[in-house]
Amino acid sequence: MLASVLTIAAIAQEVTTTTSTSEAPVLRSKKGEAYLPIAGEWGLGVSANPFLDYLGNFVNGYDNFNDGPNFEFASNPANNIAVFGKLMKDANTAYRIRFNVGIRSATNKAVISQNELNPDPAFPAFTEDWQKVNTTAIVIAPGIEKRRGSTRLQGVYGAELVLGFNNTKVSYDYGNAMSADFNAPITNDFDNYGYGENILTGNEAAAAVRVVEDKSGSNFLVGARGFIGVEYFFAPKISIGGEFGYMLGFQTQRKATITAETWDASSVGTREVKVDEFRNGGVTSLGIGLDNLSGSINLLFYF
Repeated sequence: MLASVLTIAAIAQEVTTTTSTSEAPVLRSKKGEAYLPIAGEWGLGVSANPFLDYLGNFVNGYDNFNDGPNFEFASNPANNIAVFGKLMKDANTAYRIRFNVGIRSATNKAVISQNELNPDPAFPAFTEDWQKVNTTAIVIAPGIEKRRGSTRLQGVYGAELVLGFNNTKVSYDYGNAMSADFNAPITNDFDNYGYGENILTGNEAAAAVRVVEDKSGSNFLVGARGFIGVEYFFAPKISIGGEFGYMLGFQTQRKATITAETWDASSVGTREVKVDEFRNGGVTSLGIGLDNLSGSINLLFYF
């Protein structure tokens, strides 16, 4: 990583320092461009890891790993906070925010054998089982950042509030209905929410009880995080840096419920059964600890 940073810095423009009679020294390139951000400018942060990996692999000749770099947004401790923005209040203070809104809907299909009273071995019949997975994850972290240093190497520190929410709902639609003739119809087993299953064949078996809906308990997070790190401006208004943080977080998860169906001979129909996974109402936790131990490197652009 150090070799990569030095390589990037070496190809950057040379810096000169200009001083006016009424202002502090301003670091400028040979073209007169200021290196450091000023009041009123915005900053956008992305993860520099893909760029550094690409450069390192290129230098070492690892052809199999020379995929072009891409913009993977900078991550933060609480569940991968994504977009990283800043607003410079003055040369030494910035308001910042990190957020990520993830909404995902996935549908999995399995083709299975159809239940028949008189099946024809020469012409087997098939039907389809469907699984739909809906996931929502929202994390936002507003904060304030202070800066120290008058050279291209800047120290940063500050605090931010971390708020998060996520939940998952999984629903199923089966091709073989439960009936008086088929109390335990052939049903696909969507193991691990369908991931890893063959989309055509699946893993079918007779099922006297099967899940109709699975709701994970909504998860809420509130945390206060302090951080400290560095930024190095290797080109005008472009920096590379990283930070470590310490966060006190409170997390609570509401009870999760599973709704299943089974055949009820007395009513000659299906009967739903609901099960609370957390009978005490949910899970609550409070913790404090050091984050970002992987040392993610951030690339920031100011404009």
